[in-house]
Amino acid sequence: MTLLLLMRNLMYLRNYEGLVRTLAGRGHRVVIGYEDARDKAPPEIKQAADALLADCPSVELLGVPARGDAWRVLAHQARVLRDYTRYQHPRYAQATRCAERAASLVHPALRQLAFGGAPGSTERAERLAGLAQRVEAALPEDPAIAGVLERVAPDLVLVTPLIDFGSSQIDYLKAAARRGLPTGLLVASWDNLTNKGLIPVLPDRVFVWNADQVEEAIELHGVPRARVEATGAQLFDDWFERRPHRDRAAFCADLGLDPGRPLLLYTCSSIFISRLESAFLVRWLTALRASDDPQLREAGVIIRPHPGSTKRAAQWNDPRIAAFDRVVVRPASGGYPVTEENRRLYFDSIHHAAAVVGINTSAMLEAAIIGRPCFTIRDAETEQAQDGMLHFAYLTRYGFVRPAETLDEHLAQLAATLRAEPGDGSPDDGSPDDGDPDDGGPGNQARAASVEAFLRPHGLERPATPLLADAVERLAVAKPLDQGLPTASRGLRLLLWPLARLFLLLDAQRTGKKWLRQHPLLQRLSRGLSPAQDGHSGNLWYRLRRLRRRGGRLLAIAARLPGALLRHRSLDAAKREAVARAGPASGDPPSGGRAGGG
Repeated sequence: MTLLLLMRNLMYLRNYEGLVRTLAGRGHRVVIGYEDARDKAPPEIKQAADALLADCPSVELLGVPARGDAWRVLAHQARVLRDYTRYQHPRYAQATRCAERAASLVHPALRQLAFGGAPGSTERAERLAGLAQRVEAALPEDPAIAGVLERVAPDLVLVTPLIDFGSSQIDYLKAAARRGLPTGLLVASWDNLTNKGLIPVLPDRVFVWNADQVEEAIELHGVPRARVEATGAQLFDDWFERRPHRDRAAFCADLGLDPGRPLLLYTCSSIFISRLESAFLVRWLTALRASDDPQLREAGVIIRPHPGSTKRAAQWNDPRIAAFDRVVVRPASGGYPVTEENRRLYFDSIHHAAAVVGINTSAMLEAAIIGRPCFTIRDAETEQAQDGMLHFAYLTRYGFVRPAETLDEHLAQLAATLRAEPGDGSPDDGSPDDGDPDDGGPGNQARAASVEAFLRPHGLERPATPLLADAVERLAVAKPLDQGLPTASRGLRLLLWPLARLFLLLDAQRTGKKWLRQHPLLQRLSRGLSPAQDGHSGNLWYRLRRLRRRGGRLLAIAARLPGALLRHRSLDAAKREAVARAGPASGDPPSGGRAGGG
């Protein structure tokens, strides 16, 4: 079969490289379509893509367009408005940052019209969501997107992540359905169904990790249970088989840390979860070094920036962090673990650590697979990054992380963990419950049960990637189902056409994804008419006063010119006299000419 796998960008290769290799190994042609330009991808992603193409001749990379026709802005606004409506539900009362992110993408006038500038009731939100769906059904097909499907001629279309606010992948799903092609959504991560947008149209199948995500797809997104299939977290298959590349002594020596001291790993969260995490890190390191426990004071610390935080990588150069001894940042500017070198560093960092610390990150899942205890602090500084995100509850519910309410309680937890470790705090020394995943200690038995339920629901010994590949092959021969949109109305499309043109004109009001408070042309007009800006050279009132002053001076010069001509034989001399006698205009600087005439 020919499979078209649509990704927002090539960063999703980290999630689905194993699936692509498996399908290619089974003889299928896989075309990976990506929206964002390949040049925007980090170097390690490009390297991974090149290696994939070299190893799998039946895999192709294809840059694909987002919607670009005259309906594109209206389509995006209808979609982000519907996405925004989900945050009017009481279950999202604490998710203020998610709601603000969604609201920033809706045009201010549309948001004012929809909600009166303030959150509305759940019933009103549901009505607006229904209206947005009717607009969605009325949108015509984009010829460029239809051209991609005609060129690739796939037997199946899969998309990921789809739940981005206002995702244009919707257009590909609709175009595929019009051609009778089965469609599927690959839910890329454990947080995708709770803190982003809604599934806009119903794919034939939604592939998730576990039973919790099955319920999320049903309850939060309205997907029929028969269309949701839990195949496990294929992203982590490699972690169940991988072993450390270096022993602890060699690993610490490479980082410049003392292997005779305990080792702690701090794993940073994404920019959205914690935008300036370095400030929290300084507080944590200060408390760590001031601890009464000598092992905490002397412990080596590895700080691992989130791979998606390269835009704010400068924060890890904070001199306050550099001032602490036995603290290293690796990798210095993040880096997706898609190359073998990056994977080894990431795995070894967790494996050789006695404990892992963070705020809210998937690294805590990877640590659970390896068998390392994770810790976090729940206080005012971290509240929005934890309780404000619905998915954080899984970390505590499954025991992947041990929270503390205060720094003192957190340090006591770390100290107890290090005391339980023999000697230098290494987890490799054979203690009964030291975190070895092959160990049958009671702590690891509970952890293994949680890992199985959340990441490998079909059994710890069954990798998720082959199960997902099997499900994709079954979907390719399945009969396409209805996408759940209302009946398209040609009359509604005609009514929407002027609105689509209006939003095209308003598109200049956007900076990236977000909207300015005012259109740039309106900003200039407002500044030109505002009395508060009357000293600005582009202001209308300034120009009118200047014209009035200069006009009055020209009249004064013209009135004096006849008399000056009678006294002078030269026209130039008469003009100089008239200008001098007229004097400077009110508010203008004095003229550089002579003060008097002949």
